[in-house]
Amino acid sequence: MIDNLGVHTDRDLNTELDALTRQINALTGQFAIDLFHSPEAKWNAQAELTNCQVRAQLLAEELAAETAEQDRLTDAIRTVGDPTLGFIAYVLLGPAALPVQPLYEVRVIERDGGYTVPSLVRRRVTAEDVAETQRELLNAVVARGGHAELWGHTIRDYRTQVTAY
Repeated sequence: MIDNLGVHTDRDLNTELDALTRQINALTGQFAIDLFHSPEAKWNAQAELTNCQVRAQLLAEELAAETAEQDRLTDAIRTVGDPTLGFIAYVLLGPAALPVQPLYEVRVIERDGGYTVPSLVRRRVTAEDVAETQRELLNAVVARGGHAELWGHTIRDYRTQVTAY
């Protein structure tokens, strides 16, 4: 996505994963030569290594899901015949122009300003799961300690937005 200033705002998952891999390799190298000035430094490095490994695993899973999503759309565009015309049809007409079942993105937004509530966006939702996902997200927004309680809103102050892709 490109914002209104022309800055690319999507995360580059490959670059993030490469940076984490380099950091993991550096920490592993410190353990290989036991390069620590105190036991506390070694414990801190072990905690940082564990944290990096978990983040790398989560990032690899997210990257695999994004790649599968792009491959699904790319294959559907290619089945139209001409990839350029298939892409133009997808941009103009949406997923209905392609021979693939659309997936949906469901997000909770505030009624007043159209603000998307953080962490209440679900992607890759099938058509039969949209209604259940909407209920789940609206219940999450008004749950104890949720966004509504934090800002003094009620469930009437929110709505869900469903987008096919």
